Amino acid sequence: MYDQLFVKKRKRRRIAALVALFSSIGVASLVTISFLGRTVGTFTVALKNSEVRLGLCEEKDATTFSTYLRVNSSSNYIEHSYDFFKEQLDVLDQENKVTPVTYGEKDQPYTDKDGNLKKGKCLEFFKYTFFIKNIGSKTAAYELKINISDRTRSDDNTGRSLDDTLRVMVFENKSDSDEHEHKIYAKKPVANNYDIDGNETPREFIVYDETKPNRETENYRLVDDSFASGDTVVQYDMSNFVKNDMMRYTIVFWLEGGDPQSLPDADYPEGATLKLGVDITAHENE
Repeated sequence: MYDQLFVKKRKRRRIAALVALFSSIGVASLVTISFLGRTVGTFTVALKNSEVRLGLCEEKDATTFSTYLRVNSSSNYIEHSYDFFKEQLDVLDQENKVTPVTYGEKDQPYTDKDGNLKKGKCLEFFKYTFFIKNIGSKTAAYELKINISDRTRSDDNTGRSLDDTLRVMVFENKSDSDEHEHKIYAKKPVANNYDIDGNETPREFIVYDETKPNRETENYRLVDDSFASGDTVVQYDMSNFVKNDMMRYTIVFWLEGGDPQSLPDADYPEGATLKLGVDITAHENE
């Protein structure tokens, strides 16, 4: 079963006051504010086909474990940018005490399914932290996959989907570590870019610099890696996972407003939907 985060992209509308607000703080890539439709469904983390005893939990000091975690996600999403939280990554990567969706919520107008402007809570990004622990006696190995499934492509005859602008950031650290090692992933761009050394690469930008098209700079970096082939965004492999070992994962999703395909002169994938999933498969370490 896939972990699900389901978002629907509706017609985008400019809100002049918000445009002025974002422009005033110097984020040139966000010159428009685009709204997404209401989300439908949940986000789940599932441990399946396990040949060893692993457990999932939301707190590192948990005494009970599960093979399935679920988060209700029914807020509206607005397009966001990495520029707004890149200085707070250590805050993102921490365990959840009250609610898994700890950050990114704000009072923000949004457009409903009929195109009417509404007021309410919106999420700028989705963030979830969970832990995997070896609660058995056998040394384990596991694969953690973040998947994209059940794409609904746009109904504007372009055939595009929301993963064109999707960014996925994954933190993988020991449960008691003060480090916040992470990587950011994105779909491959339409045309290759050039890294900071001038080498051609199929990686997309985290945030795009319109003044230096296709060129990586110190302030406008490329993602760490592209989405894997097929429906898999990325796979993490863990081996030699001994008894009582525990790993912390924080997964962050957002739709990047500074993606080349989200800029004002780009067409938007109207009607596109996307479902994301996390599967964990464990077995005895060979």
